[in-house]
Amino acid sequence: MNFRDDINGLRAIAVLSVILFHIDKSLLNGGYLGVDIFFVISGFLITSNILRSVQSNNFSYTDFYDRRLRRIIPALYFTLFICLVFALIALVPYGLKSFGQELLAGTIGANNILLYFTTGYWSTASEYKLLYHTWSLGVEEQYYFVIPIIFILLKRHFSIKVVFWILFFLSWFACLLYNENQELIFLMLPFRFWQLCAGSLLALYYEKIKSKNNALSIFGLFLILISFISPYFLSQNSAVFSLIPVIGTILVINYNSSDSLISKLLRFKYISLIGLSSYSIYLFHQPVLAFLRFYFISDPPIIWKSFYTILIIPLGILSYKFLENPFRSKTIVSAKLFYTLIIAISIFYISFGFYLNASYGLQGTKFFSHLSYGNHPKQYNSLVRKQYKETFTESKHKILVIGNSFARDVFNSIKENTQNFDYEMIYLENYHSNINVSRNLAKHADIVLWVSSSGMADSIEEEHSLLEKNYKIREELDDYATDKYRFIGTKDYGINNNFVRFKSWDIIKDIYIDIPRNTVDANRIEKEFYAEKYIDLLAFTSENEQTRIFTDDQSFISFDTNHWTKSGAKYIGKFLIEELNLPNRE
Repeated sequence: MNFRDDINGLRAIAVLSVILFHIDKSLLNGGYLGVDIFFVISGFLITSNILRSVQSNNFSYTDFYDRRLRRIIPALYFTLFICLVFALIALVPYGLKSFGQELLAGTIGANNILLYFTTGYWSTASEYKLLYHTWSLGVEEQYYFVIPIIFILLKRHFSIKVVFWILFFLSWFACLLYNENQELIFLMLPFRFWQLCAGSLLALYYEKIKSKNNALSIFGLFLILISFISPYFLSQNSAVFSLIPVIGTILVINYNSSDSLISKLLRFKYISLIGLSSYSIYLFHQPVLAFLRFYFISDPPIIWKSFYTILIIPLGILSYKFLENPFRSKTIVSAKLFYTLIIAISIFYISFGFYLNASYGLQGTKFFSHLSYGNHPKQYNSLVRKQYKETFTESKHKILVIGNSFARDVFNSIKENTQNFDYEMIYLENYHSNINVSRNLAKHADIVLWVSSSGMADSIEEEHSLLEKNYKIREELDDYATDKYRFIGTKDYGINNNFVRFKSWDIIKDIYIDIPRNTVDANRIEKEFYAEKYIDLLAFTSENEQTRIFTDDQSFISFDTNHWTKSGAKYIGKFLIEELNLPNRE
């Protein structure tokens, strides 16, 4: 297959659409589908190369993976290095801890897995991750591992086309049926396999079905553009709406001719250059946007994001010419030098990423002074789980705290401020896991505290579903805790606290930042529902839907903008104890 300038044009369209989406989703609602185009193109080109090698009996795993590594690793590792340097400059400890996880996962091609089990692609918090866009590289790298094996193992036993069709439909139907778990189907290879496989199937049939048809190629480009503008015009199911740009890409690749209007557009000098450099441009765009977001207290203006993103296009072109291209050549960069560098740098990235995570982003070291959390905050929160018992055993004032990690915060806040009080406290994580035990505890407690986490981690709940959930909670509390309960509201301390690294301490120590809208709404709904039984945690630290992020002694209230540090627990606990009017039995 001859070099296709029009495919580079498709790459340019794909990368620009993703960038517009990440600048602001309102600019191009379906811009994220540019990744689907990349997947189809990658499946097509990789399978075409493998097919030629297999048919000529000179396929080599070593050569295949050498080409892949030389294509992917140099620009990726350079991006990781730049991100690491600036992360040490720009991030607070929790941000550095998270970056350590990204650095490690990005090195081994597993950021899609990390993203699924941590933030997720659709969370606003993910926009502050330096490497969250590399999830797509993880998917592609995992596909590259599978495809050669299929060719070598099955080519003499089965029709390779039948195998690919089976895998295509298995993956597509899995995507169709598991659509409720949006993060799973967006990030994980089994649910993305069909898009890469579509490109592979096109490669398998290409020599027989390729032809010139300007109408079909124009229609293909139209499908791509309409999916960017209005991705859900057919369905909300990703197996359906993702099929539109996939089909469009296949139509353009298969039916476009060198003299067509579409080809002239896609082969336009600057479009083609962006397409050639699209990998480096894609790698650079998210770190630039993330660092910009770190600097601002709230989301940066679009004009700022647009300006800085435009700068990455010439940077990407330079990276393509002076980094990507040289490393592809074995005469310029020998195998010995290449793999010595890759192994050494990989060991460093994995080790340092692990250290950043284990040290909680260097917190407690001289690198940070007033921005440390004082201990390992997640362990501090998790220790409360040991406070579970099935019965109250002592003749003390009995307190039952119910809920997830937000409830563990409340437990700690009471404990920190009642060290000498004669209390017996029990923590119950899941009220419904053993309903009889839970009801008995609620019945015998002097006070029951049910703690909300509505709106946490950027989750958005419809008002009717939130009220439905709380009707069931209040029914249990009314029946078994009678009048001895309080419902404690949710909390949030902004989306990003990294901006404090760029501001004067005299300014930030008393600063107030916006509370995320989803948290404000959830707090309002539950406050109206529980009325006098409600305790508004946000009221202790906020004014006009803005919250402070430091205690009076200038320590972080929260380490991750959701959960309290030990200092935060002590600080909020004073207000909470007063609100609860707990008796002092010293």
